[in-house]
Amino acid sequence: MTTKKKDVTSYEDAFALLSRGLKTTSTIKVGGMWDFVRDIWSLSFDQPRLFDAWHVGKMCDDVERAVEEKLNYVSIIPRTHFKSTIIGHAFPIWRALKMDRDVNFLYLSYSDTMAKYHVGELIKEVDRNPILNQWMTNKNTSSDYTFRYSINDDYIVEIIRGGVFSFKRGLHVNGGMIADDILRDPDSGLNLTNLAKVENQFLTEAIFIPNPGVPTVVVGTPQTPSDLLSVLENDERFFQRRLPALDPEPDRRVLFPERYTEADLLQIQRAKPKAFDSEFLLKPAFSDEAYFDAQDILSCEDGNLENHTAEEPFYKKPGSRLYAGCDVGKKRNPTHIVIFQEYNGVITQVHQSWLDNWEFTAQVKYLNSLVDNFDLDYAFYDNTRGELEDRGLNNKWYPMHFSLKSKNEMAQIFEEYVHSGKLRLLRDERQRSQVLAVNNELKAPDTVEGHGDAFFSIAMALRAVYDSRSMGFTNIGNVLDWMEDIDGSKQPTTHSLDVAVNDKETDLFKVVEQKENEYNKGIPKDDIRLKGPNPSCEEDMCVPQMWVQNNRLCLQCGSRKEE
Repeated sequence: MTTKKKDVTSYEDAFALLSRGLKTTSTIKVGGMWDFVRDIWSLSFDQPRLFDAWHVGKMCDDVERAVEEKLNYVSIIPRTHFKSTIIGHAFPIWRALKMDRDVNFLYLSYSDTMAKYHVGELIKEVDRNPILNQWMTNKNTSSDYTFRYSINDDYIVEIIRGGVFSFKRGLHVNGGMIADDILRDPDSGLNLTNLAKVENQFLTEAIFIPNPGVPTVVVGTPQTPSDLLSVLENDERFFQRRLPALDPEPDRRVLFPERYTEADLLQIQRAKPKAFDSEFLLKPAFSDEAYFDAQDILSCEDGNLENHTAEEPFYKKPGSRLYAGCDVGKKRNPTHIVIFQEYNGVITQVHQSWLDNWEFTAQVKYLNSLVDNFDLDYAFYDNTRGELEDRGLNNKWYPMHFSLKSKNEMAQIFEEYVHSGKLRLLRDERQRSQVLAVNNELKAPDTVEGHGDAFFSIAMALRAVYDSRSMGFTNIGNVLDWMEDIDGSKQPTTHSLDVAVNDKETDLFKVVEQKENEYNKGIPKDDIRLKGPNPSCEEDMCVPQMWVQNNRLCLQCGSRKEE
């Protein structure tokens, strides 16, 4: 007779089965992302209490909200404030534990080397975590930089890495994509051409790697006022958060006081102000190299100014002159046009237009309409590539060929007017961003909003103002009326002539000299000067016959006599 042997479970095996059951239960009840970060993820680090910080909770809640609402997320956070640690490293682990099935992610950086670094750090953080290393088993034995783990010996989580220009085409992931510092290589200088390429690559290729409804999370540091991060902040597919180290919200002075006090931050700012602005205050790095500081341009802006349309005739103040500049676009860049009115020494912007994707023939028609509607006096357009030649452009538009010399001269004139206190600009975000996009080398990134176009259109218009002044151009109204004022004749005339007075280009002063001799005969010089519009002038010719009665203007010293 044989007896059937009963299955016997050892104490060790029973404990292992119980432990596995407990681990599965813990995985299922991992909780919200901030719960996970505070209670579990923080144990991978020497100072776990730092993960109780307010901004850490803000990031975690943002990510969880984005996942629930099937949105993407862009987080712009200062350096050393855990942005990669939370968004780049903790997020995929939390999501994998929540999904309870095989899942994969793409970790995208500017280069594969950077992505490799982040994945390597992530592996270390999991392996040294006393809870995660019980739940997760490393299934990769071939490389220190390949993330392939099983969860409770059941599901597989894999994190694929790649550079923004080198990731595998046709790849799709069901867990999510992490785009961490994809704008530039930190070991290289800022390459403006590459910024445009990164933006194009991300928006046309990378964004479609996650399956529909699967989130993309983006973290990084701004490089230019209109870079990819700025674009994503205005993309309705992305929920965004920007938190500078100082004054992140109206009721908070310091973002991360557990690590940096206000005194610490101010000390860093004094030591390295430009780096601090970029890395802690989240101002675009390129702004530190920009030709103008943002505050310089903001101080010139006037929110009460009206952008007058090109369709209705503009009322031109008597005695004023209108100057314009047009930066002609190419291919994907827009054409930008500005018009300024100069009156009593103040230069006020009265118009701007962005011509996005306009054919050149249509642009010429529009520019000609501006001449008529605004009665332009002097205008420049960029004719470096000759796109508007032989298309019937009104001769009030003078061609300018850009060269290093001419661009530097225009930029210097622009700067003079900005700091003169006499320049008033329309308050417009796009115009401002394209002015600030130009750096000290007078180069700008190629973006969807432009290529520094507003900088050069404004600079050309101000160059027109400057040239008129430096050549002595002054609107004296009807020259025949002036002649009548001099000789006392009040005979009516039917002629009207606006002239540009320039002692190198007209013989008008020969007439003045002749009339001076007649007018001053027998009068002492001092008495002559006292009868002039500017008695304090030391010029011998500042006398009444230089006075243009209609415009209350002295041709010699430029004085305008009050009525």
